[in-house]
Amino acid sequence: MVGDSSLADRLHERIHAEGPMPVSQWIEAALYDPTHGFYMSGGQAGRRGDFLTGPEVGPLFGAVIARAVDSWWTAAGEPDRFPVYEVGAGPGTLARAVMRAWPACAEAGALEWWAIELSPVQRAGHPVHDLVRSAPDLQEAREAAGGAGGVVLANELLDNIPFDIAQLTDAGWLPLVVCNEPHGGFVTRLGEPDPEMAAVLHALAPEASIGATIPWEVGARGWLHEVISCDPTLRVVVFDYGGTTSELLGRGSGWLRTHTDHSGGADWLDGPGSRDITVDVDLDQIQLDHVARTIVSQADFLIEHGIEDLVAEGRRVWAERAHIGDLTALAARSRVRESEALCDRDGMGSFHVMEWRS
Repeated sequence: MVGDSSLADRLHERIHAEGPMPVSQWIEAALYDPTHGFYMSGGQAGRRGDFLTGPEVGPLFGAVIARAVDSWWTAAGEPDRFPVYEVGAGPGTLARAVMRAWPACAEAGALEWWAIELSPVQRAGHPVHDLVRSAPDLQEAREAAGGAGGVVLANELLDNIPFDIAQLTDAGWLPLVVCNEPHGGFVTRLGEPDPEMAAVLHALAPEASIGATIPWEVGARGWLHEVISCDPTLRVVVFDYGGTTSELLGRGSGWLRTHTDHSGGADWLDGPGSRDITVDVDLDQIQLDHVARTIVSQADFLIEHGIEDLVAEGRRVWAERAHIGDLTALAARSRVRESEALCDRDGMGSFHVMEWRS
């Protein structure tokens, strides 16, 4: 069961006892409460889940990632051990697809794939292959791997790291906080000034109008800083949707969405634990000082790492085996459809691929 009224009750009690709650703390509970948080009680990506990400479109995404992993392994000098830490691995869909594609670094015995997932419900599907290991967090995985270097890979993770919300007022940018609504629900109101937040958003959004709202990416920025600072030799690669501060301001409140059972539109404050709460990532806020970052579109990343070659191969196999109609033929034909979805520049193809190197 996803969600439970007892989580709302506990949040009401906490607010009553401690006062208004930062939005990020409320979202943290709604998504990751150990008992009734959305992801901890059954919510997940997938056709039988609540929404689709690249790996759930089909195995083609994983096949391209396998090629990218080989390119990173080669760039690292083809070491004997090459750990890839997939953070937010869910039930292991991407890991399965990568292993199915069997990259060269796996053939060489170098690849160590870590499927890192906080939710024990989703982690129950691990491991998906002899080369795939499971862990609840990155620190535990790195300690178990026992070495430096490798890749931290995250697909649509940052949008689910709890965030705060800021609103521009006559007094400047102020954070919103969550309060108890008299009739039993939750509402937001303006909180106390946060000088750091106000200074950053004033610099990033000088054109904002009174009443505008924007996510304050304290969680995502903190996660990136922690990951990058723990090992300067790590390559950090993140796939996600988002935009600049100016672009997000142009979307009104459309940068905050909810999903459950492949539908959206519900108020994010309704039924904590019953739905995904996701945010368009503010690309300006997650730029870290003194750390090199590159950004390309998902479409361009997939093209760079050979998706067009894989689609051409699929067309060839389909032409050779269409008269047989077996699973190999059908999988080959599906590459065309998968590629169209993954590279659609009005859809998933417009997502951003960000890479940080110290």
